[in-house]
Amino acid sequence: MIRTKIVATMGPACADAQTLLKLFEAGVGVCRLNFSHGPLDSHLQTLRLIREAAMQFAHPIAILGDLCGPKIRVGPVDGGRFQIATGDELIIQRQPIAGKPFRISTTLPTLIDDIHVGDRVLIEDGLLRFVCTDKNFNELHCACLAGGLLQTAKGINLPNTTIDVPSITDRDWECVAWAIENDLDYLALSFVREAADIQLLRQHLQNHGSDINIVAKIEKAEAMADIDAIIDSSDALMVARGDLGVEMDLAQVPIIQKDLIRRCQSAGKPVIVATQMLQSMIEQSTPTRAEVSDVANAIFDGTDAVMLSGETSVGKYPIGCVLIMAHIAEIAENDPTLIDASRQPLLRLKTLHLSAAMAKGVWQMAMDLKIKLVVIWSQSGVTARIFAKARFPVPIIALSTDHRVLRRMALHFGVIPHEMPTPQTVRDLLQQVDELIIQQQYAVAGDRIILVTGASLGTPQIIDGTIVHTVGSAWQADPLVVNIPE
Repeated sequence: MIRTKIVATMGPACADAQTLLKLFEAGVGVCRLNFSHGPLDSHLQTLRLIREAAMQFAHPIAILGDLCGPKIRVGPVDGGRFQIATGDELIIQRQPIAGKPFRISTTLPTLIDDIHVGDRVLIEDGLLRFVCTDKNFNELHCACLAGGLLQTAKGINLPNTTIDVPSITDRDWECVAWAIENDLDYLALSFVREAADIQLLRQHLQNHGSDINIVAKIEKAEAMADIDAIIDSSDALMVARGDLGVEMDLAQVPIIQKDLIRRCQSAGKPVIVATQMLQSMIEQSTPTRAEVSDVANAIFDGTDAVMLSGETSVGKYPIGCVLIMAHIAEIAENDPTLIDASRQPLLRLKTLHLSAAMAKGVWQMAMDLKIKLVVIWSQSGVTARIFAKARFPVPIIALSTDHRVLRRMALHFGVIPHEMPTPQTVRDLLQQVDELIIQQQYAVAGDRIILVTGASLGTPQIIDGTIVHTVGSAWQADPLVVNIPE
């Protein structure tokens, strides 16, 4: 089983429970609902299919709802699309219309007020490029610098223009309410500009009794100016390279990606690398060599998860994409240079210092004693998250009684979540762990494992100690140890 987690975007290409189950078996651990496309009724149908398929699968599946944010999109186009060539003029008008060739509207009528002559207008992640040549109260006149197929609902980026819109739109709040009602695991906030954006959403969730985890999507230059505070305020980060590569210098994206992965590593927060990872597989049955290198390098750098977008939502080979991504991850994870002791990641946490120290110590024990796997009791998921950032060379079996917590662990590198009732003693726990790992074929009798637990089983924020255990052997010692607060 691979340790890198795979996030798959839902869509027509995987719109039945059988295909979803095959995606899970191929390696998908997180399903992404993109609220930018489709009504909430449609997402509810997809959500029910995901949960139906997940009931037949051995491991918890997390669900991530991706909020639209203040994303500007092309309005409805008659026929859904038209061709535009370099040198053609495109008129963008204020009033919504059913667009026709060379005349469209957008989802933001006030767009015209903010754009100035000379500003660039980029559509579909910059595949289509325009420059504003003239404007009046009702229209923008734009010259096409790079043409192509202009389609309904494609995103618009304005790298030279500042748009005065809230970070969380009315549509987003509607989706947040839906996410709370349907018990989603993660919400991704698009176009985060500062930590206050995350804090606003967090307060809203708390006011409505929800602890949904928040993923900050980094896709604007403003976010980099407040990045450490954004990481501290969020539960995870997404490197959204599509808009990031349009809003900023494209050549800076690989540097930013590496920097964000490093920062999340130090902060003990999960990070997802997203956008165009296997883009060619939307149409082709095999990826390009460059795409394979891209996925592998993200894993070498230390990402927790890699994401598929159009590849699984509308592509021709959704299952094939996941199988190939999982194979790339398997090969990359087994690179011996990645488990060299000199490359062990360093966690610089503002809190949870004891958990980080415990993870470091257990990592060294696992290397020295040739441990088969590590088992941790992580009732709240915090210990699992910190241990995941230590990049263990062996799987981490994370146990909890809380199924919602276990679903969230599906995003953590190297963590295999399992639900288990709270045992009375460590002796009982060892017996249950032996039964679990032998039944699931994670280990066999005689293998050596490390168990991280203690007397306060099931109590969040408590981590007691470590036990080196040989699978199948009886526990003879006093099961109680001194509590050490996490």
